[in-house]
Amino acid sequence: MNIKAGQKKETIEKEDSAVRIYRKSSLDKAKEIVARDGLLPVKNDYVFANLFGSKKHKELLVCLLNSILDGKPHVKDLTLAPTEYKKTEPDGKSVRLDVAAVSDDGTILHIEIQTKDEGNIEDRASFYQSVLREGELKEGEDYSSIPDIISIWIVAESVTDRKACYHEIVSMYKANGVDPIQIASEKMRQFIIELPKLEATPKRFINRMFEAWVKFIRDPENIPPELLEIPEVKEAMDALTYMSADPDVRAAYQARIREMNRIRAGQAIKFKEGLAEGEKLGARKERAKAEKEKKQLVEKAKAEKIESAKKMLSKGLSIEDISDFTGLSLEEVKKL
Repeated sequence: MNIKAGQKKETIEKEDSAVRIYRKSSLDKAKEIVARDGLLPVKNDYVFANLFGSKKHKELLVCLLNSILDGKPHVKDLTLAPTEYKKTEPDGKSVRLDVAAVSDDGTILHIEIQTKDEGNIEDRASFYQSVLREGELKEGEDYSSIPDIISIWIVAESVTDRKACYHEIVSMYKANGVDPIQIASEKMRQFIIELPKLEATPKRFINRMFEAWVKFIRDPENIPPELLEIPEVKEAMDALTYMSADPDVRAAYQARIREMNRIRAGQAIKFKEGLAEGEKLGARKERAKAEKEKKQLVEKAKAEKIESAKKMLSKGLSIEDISDFTGLSLEEVKKL
């Protein structure tokens, strides 16, 4: 055996051993901090993006995507893509995605995590897909060259009235009495994953890796030990532990929470103001309606009095008596 080669191999083995010892030591220290402060919630968009949208954790994103897509397509590799899309028109809307990537077959992938039901999730997914599609088709290219775009929304609350946790949306033809429901296109696919509904979904319809990721994202503190034996989930847990023990990451997470609370507080104030304005408008409409109805009743009553007065006049009653009976003034009776 070559002595230098043997020495080099021994040096590498020592270095690998040192790295393992250091990683174990630092992980143990991180676990001590997490035991005191707790794990950061994966359901938070900042934490999720740093865990699954990082180059150093790319294999975790590949595994998560494959558990959701279940072979359609199978992602072998991917490249992380920009997540900031600035508005192109003065009155346009900017978009910030949580995680975006392009797979080895050219499919554009977008994952969004939400803790609250913000409403209109299908419409928002369609808008985000339109933003991702912009600029993908060049002059002279056929429409078939538009890449597939898959949008995945993982939500911590129930956002649909469907019972299962896993939903896929594609462009469909509706039944028309002659033709049945039929898929029109799968160029733009949307997935909605409702974390609370996992147990309501029969296991035969989901794979074990998907179950593991849903439970990890939903509540990493209480994930079953057997699922932590899955290498990718174990790696994700270690990465989350390091992140949770990092004071800078925790400070950024707290800042994100404060920002979201500020935004929601502003939305709540606007909602209350809108509600109050709506109540005022409703009250004005009700008053106008009541006044209109009152006027109509008065006009109807007077018309009835006039009709009665005319009949009395035809029977020869005096103007004075008719005025007394109907409540009409003498002048009003004279005009009849």
